[in-house]
Amino acid sequence: MTDRQGFSAVGHRTQLRDNAEELIHKGAAPSVGGTTLGVDALELLYRRASNPEFAADALKLLHELQTHQVELDLLFDQLQASEEELTEELAHYKALYDLAPVPYLIVDSSGRLVESNQAAGKLFGLSAERLSERYLNDLLSPSSRETVNSMIQEVVSSKSGTSCSVELSSELGVDGPLTLEAKLGSYSDRVLMVLSPDSTTPGS
Repeated sequence: MTDRQGFSAVGHRTQLRDNAEELIHKGAAPSVGGTTLGVDALELLYRRASNPEFAADALKLLHELQTHQVELDLLFDQLQASEEELTEELAHYKALYDLAPVPYLIVDSSGRLVESNQAAGKLFGLSAERLSERYLNDLLSPSSRETVNSMIQEVVSSKSGTSCSVELSSELGVDGPLTLEAKLGSYSDRVLMVLSPDSTTPGS
């Protein structure tokens, strides 16, 4: 198993240990996470270190505990940095989705609208909140509903993308057919759909 930088789990642990040892050697060990040795542990180490018979083992254990504490602080730093990076990436891709110039829809296996972008809201004349309360069939012409229902089931079962030509409900005032492309989303029962002008329509 590798992390986002391509390190294996063993390699990452080794690198973490090396970094901790280096910081301790330089006297620059961080304390970001606020982790400290417990009072009982310190008292036990003090008693051990005071006894010449156990002093060497106690000092070795103290160094190991100190190194482990620094490792935890370094790992805490890394987790914080990774969380910030993921948050920025999520915001970036959400903006790409929301501001895309073509209508995007996410529906579940029953055809219920789960999510949509601004272009979809403009096409259907409804806000994202209002769209999330609807089923896609409510927005289609009667002749297109069975086609789209079958397409959704095909995408979910075969896990492959497909497309079809659809017409919207006459109440929406959109003339002519549209091409509806669908593929399985990040969840097994979520289907990502993209609507665009039908390429077979003259002048489209």
